[in-house]
Amino acid sequence: MTLRSLSLALLSFLFITACSKKDTLNPPNNPFTNPTTDTTAKSDENTYKQGSTLLVDDLVLYTTDGAHRDPQLIKDFMTRKFPEYINTFFYGQTKVTGSNISESLVFLDGNRVKLHDTIMEIVSKTDTQMMLAALDSTDMPGPESEWIGRCMVLYDRISQYNPYSICSAAGGNCKKYRKTYPVIISGKDYFIPILHYAVYTEECSIIWKISSPEPNFFNKDFTYQLRNKDSVVVQIARVPMVH
Repeated sequence: MTLRSLSLALLSFLFITACSKKDTLNPPNNPFTNPTTDTTAKSDENTYKQGSTLLVDDLVLYTTDGAHRDPQLIKDFMTRKFPEYINTFFYGQTKVTGSNISESLVFLDGNRVKLHDTIMEIVSKTDTQMMLAALDSTDMPGPESEWIGRCMVLYDRISQYNPYSICSAAGGNCKKYRKTYPVIISGKDYFIPILHYAVYTEECSIIWKISSPEPNFFNKDFTYQLRNKDSVVVQIARVPMVH
């Protein structure tokens, strides 16, 4: 199988060789509507940057045989299928310093925050979670991306808040959607949930390798779409945000 690299718009990831549909009316503060922008910055005490430690909560190799968490088995898989990107994942580690991830979170006026230099709207907030939505809408994936193949079918659904789940929550039949991101709240502390993953099928392979990932939770339902000889490595982690 011949491997080649691609760069997808709005996603800073690398993939090797390769493998998605309509507009609805939505109420105010829905992740599909475009709010007005108020970008007045608050004081420095509302500025958070990533802490020195990445907290790794889980590292799993998913196949049709189930979930495999043996660190050496996963490392052996990466050695065979992604030899240039073995160090993308942390095997058998729960805390990692110097992870090379760069994140910042700044609270602004007007129910806005700036996440890694991008201004977003807070669309909901509880004691344990804050949901952010992009101010501008993005086109739903369409037929032009079908040539990427099965890898993208899996890739697009690994994260909990993906184009299809966001569209479905808004009633479906979407031509556009607003990207939505979760932030974990624990008391007075904030954490950015981070996913890294690699997809390998008979047709293609793709790996997410970025220094400023988009926050997201893992979508456990994606495993129902795995077929024979599909393999997906998922690393679930959190970045503590500190003053």
